[in-house]
Amino acid sequence: MTLCVAYIRQVNETEELVFATDSCLTGGEKWKHGIKLFRIPKRDCLLCFAGSTARAYPLVLNLVSSIHLDKYLQSPEASLQDVLEYLSGLFTDLITKIISEIPGEDIHELRSGVQFLFGGWDWSAGSFGAFRVWKLYYSQDVEGFIFDELTNNGKKRFYTFLGDPEEIEGIAKERYKKMLFDNDIQDDPIDMEPLMILRDISLVEEYRAIDGSLQIGKVYKSNKSEFFGIYWPSSKGKPCFQGREYNELNKPILRYFNPDNFEILESDLPDKLAEITEEIYGNDFEFVRECYEESGHLKNGLPEKSKHTLKLIFKDLAYRLFITQQKQEEENY
Repeated sequence: MTLCVAYIRQVNETEELVFATDSCLTGGEKWKHGIKLFRIPKRDCLLCFAGSTARAYPLVLNLVSSIHLDKYLQSPEASLQDVLEYLSGLFTDLITKIISEIPGEDIHELRSGVQFLFGGWDWSAGSFGAFRVWKLYYSQDVEGFIFDELTNNGKKRFYTFLGDPEEIEGIAKERYKKMLFDNDIQDDPIDMEPLMILRDISLVEEYRAIDGSLQIGKVYKSNKSEFFGIYWPSSKGKPCFQGREYNELNKPILRYFNPDNFEILESDLPDKLAEITEEIYGNDFEFVRECYEESGHLKNGLPEKSKHTLKLIFKDLAYRLFITQQKQEEENY
């Protein structure tokens, strides 16, 4: 089972395209740490899937490898439509080369085991560009992958769920509509509500094949995309990225969601240091001083990498102080 969501988030005057999915892979076994959201080698689009992992992974890996070798598709000149048509053609070419080794097996059923959501920012759409999302799936009639655009319905609010089996997609849509009705926000811009539905279903025991930490990515109008980590299953859980669990020391340097409210977790660095001296920080003195104002306050707009390094420095300092304290207590006995 899989549940994916794609929607256009509207906050104030800003719009961004959000993709998200659970992390569980099944097929005779269950693994909660599978990658199901992909950024292909063109930074303005994302791809996720629902269905057979055995069918999806060869297709996606071939796509990534092929675009790595195609300078035009990687370039800013390539439109989202160019990538979509290439993707559909490649998937069709690959899927028609599948040969069943089981006598009597329906070849069309074999080929149709996976569906995709693909989308991003299309600079070539209209006068100012637009976010666009398509569903890709195998068609027996044409014996290949075809695509339906989901964002051309003219509505101001766009969201879509993709589920396997299809029933889970319907459950997600009904839950989402109920959330809008219960909170009287049917006409409000979409914020984090679709992610809340995905979170809730991922944590319900009834749908255990939809499991693992959420994978979340965004596409911006600047033709760039960003992947996020998330603490799971709550803000008191472990930092996770693309389904994998980390600890605070080795987690990837990126922004993390709090799944309780889907706000970005702010840095837990001290806002002000009482004293910044070489005696305290040793070889890290210059770096710490560069990160803090002369008043001792943490500088605004500090890069995430610098914040991560500061955390490691402070943890190392706390450990050294702990060891020193232990030695002093031993000497006093």
